[in-house]
Amino acid sequence: MNIIQTTNLSKRYGDILAIDNVSMNVKQGEIYGFLGLNGAGKTTMIRLLLGLTKPDSGLCELFQNHKGPGNTYWNDVGYLIETPYAYPNLSVRENLQVICKLRGLVEKSVIPEILERLKLQPYKNRKEKNLSLGNKQRLGLAKALIHKPKLLILDEPINGLDPAGIVEVRELLKELAEKHNTTIFLSSHILSEIAKITSRIGIIHNGALIKEIKSSELDSQIIKKLCISTHDNETAQKILLEKGFEASIHHEMLELISHDAINKPEEIATILVQHQTPPTQLFVFKEDLEHYFLRIIRE
Repeated sequence: MNIIQTTNLSKRYGDILAIDNVSMNVKQGEIYGFLGLNGAGKTTMIRLLLGLTKPDSGLCELFQNHKGPGNTYWNDVGYLIETPYAYPNLSVRENLQVICKLRGLVEKSVIPEILERLKLQPYKNRKEKNLSLGNKQRLGLAKALIHKPKLLILDEPINGLDPAGIVEVRELLKELAEKHNTTIFLSSHILSEIAKITSRIGIIHNGALIKEIKSSELDSQIIKKLCISTHDNETAQKILLEKGFEASIHHEMLELISHDAINKPEEIATILVQHQTPPTQLFVFKEDLEHYFLRIIRE
């Protein structure tokens, strides 16, 4: 079942095409990473999904229903958009009490649980305005999760969190998807973090969805090559070609991209040593995820 479905969705603000004919789907229980630079259209898409702004064209459906004032499934949606707004002069507990009343929840049962889950128990009586940025983000997540939504839409949820907090949120989201079948739409500009948690990634650039890829397929898309330097690269290139290894010379380095060369660099080194052209440098280069992301949006 598709929990999120968009068809040829577009949104323009004046001369800016914020969302450009985007069609995508997110299945039940899936963690979908929505990746893009700042200004790429991530937040606009989230606002369209939540009905906070209307599209100029195309369709946007949640739970296979058109959004509208008569729909009741909004109670199944939790969200955190950009800045986690709260009442600054109310405590953490009081902010959660307000959310409970708005959602018709019994606060005695849900507030202690969500405080514990988001590690906010020590700060329950502290006013929101006196919280650190990381704990303000935790409070925003607590408000999004308190009613146990079936769909969770999060915009940059790890902003302001320390490394330990990032890991805790990552594990929490995995647990929600795996144990509770919660569908999670996760927006970020950090591919390395998204890749650790999502099952599928959509890359948006200038409002257009330019690529979708399974997280498990990322490694096969990353550029890998064996880089070698010798005192005579042209001779080394000829020697390797005679042995069945094609190499190019780039920036005074020999580069080999075959799997055999990358997986067995010691064999390449042995060949060169045996032909009196030993390597002075030899290493396997692997493109990091951020460079992969930047390469994709520039293609």
